[in-house]
Amino acid sequence: MKKLRFHDSSNSPFTPDERITIEDIYKAIRDSKHVTAPEVCAAIVQKVTCLEQLGRVLADYPSPAAQERLGGRQRGLDTLVDRLSRSTIANFDFLVPTRALVGRTLDMAETNFYRLLQHVCQDLLTGEAAQELREQASKWLRACLYTMLAETVLTTIAADEHLDRVVRREAVLALAQIWDRRLTYRVSEFFPILDAAWEARRRIQVVGGTLAGTHEMFELFREGCDPEFVDYFTRPDPSTDEIEAFREFLFAASAEDLDRLAQTLATTAGGSITLPDRMATAGDEATVFYEFFYRRHLLATARRLSNHPGPKRTAEGYVMIHYLRESMRESDENSASGLPD
Repeated sequence: MKKLRFHDSSNSPFTPDERITIEDIYKAIRDSKHVTAPEVCAAIVQKVTCLEQLGRVLADYPSPAAQERLGGRQRGLDTLVDRLSRSTIANFDFLVPTRALVGRTLDMAETNFYRLLQHVCQDLLTGEAAQELREQASKWLRACLYTMLAETVLTTIAADEHLDRVVRREAVLALAQIWDRRLTYRVSEFFPILDAAWEARRRIQVVGGTLAGTHEMFELFREGCDPEFVDYFTRPDPSTDEIEAFREFLFAASAEDLDRLAQTLATTAGGSITLPDRMATAGDEATVFYEFFYRRHLLATARRLSNHPGPKRTAEGYVMIHYLRESMRESDENSASGLPD
C-alpha cells in the first residue's frame, strides 16, 4: 500500500491542520481492512500528489502585486486594477492574470478531493470517529467552496459597468488578495459577514408559511449569522430588488416563483404555504450549496444583462457592495484623522 507523504513546501495547498485531517482519514481507511482500502488509499496518495503539483504550478506564476517589465511594457497591481475595473462580464476572464485561472482550478480540484474524502468516510468507515473525520473533511471543503463563491461575488462587482468605478476598483483589490494568497486565503478572515451568513444558511430549515421570512430570519440568527447581513435588508429603505434578493436567499426559490406563490397565497384560505427544503439532502452537501448560490447568481446576471424585472444581484452581492463602500468610507476617515488604515 502506498505511503502518504506531503512535501515540506510553502507551495502546498494543505495547511498543517488540513494535513492532520487527511492523514487521519488515510490511516483510518488503511486500518479498516475494508476490501477496497488499498485502492482508496492509492487514490488519496495520487490526488495529494497532483494537488501539491498544482500548488507548485501556481507558485510559478507571479503575484498580481508584482511589478513586471517585458520590453517596453510594464505591469503591476495598479495596471491590473485599472484594467479590470474597466472590464465587462464578457471580457473579464480574458484580462485576469494567469495565476487567477490556475488558482480557480486548484480550488475546484481541492474541493473535489475533500468531496472524495467525505464519501470514503461515509462508505468505508463506521462509528463516531468516522463521523468526526467526515465533518472535518466537510469543514475544509467549505473553506474552498466559500473562496470560490466570494471570488464570483467580487468578479460580478468588478465587471459591472453600471457600478461606480471606485467600488469596482475595491472589488479588484479584494480579488487580488485572493489570487495572491490562494493557498492560505480564508473568507472568514477577509469577509466574515459572508462566511457567517453561508454557514448559518446551510443549517437552517425553510418553512415558507406566509413568505414573510420571520421564521427563516430567526433561524439565521440562531445559527450564528452576522446581524449586519440581515440588518442590511431590513433597514427602513431597502430597494425592491434588494428585498427580493434576500427572499431568494431565505427561501432558495427564484423571485419569479415566489411572486407566483404569493399570488396563490392571496387566494388561498388559511394563507400558508409549505416550501420544499432544497438545501436538505442526504447526498453531497457541497454540491447542493454551490447550486443554491449559483442558481441565484445566474438568474440575477440574466436579469441584469436583459434588463428584466427582478433582483439584478444576489443578496451576497448587495451586501458585498455595501461592505466595500463602508470600508472605503472608514479608510477615508482614518486617512483624514491621521490614523493608520
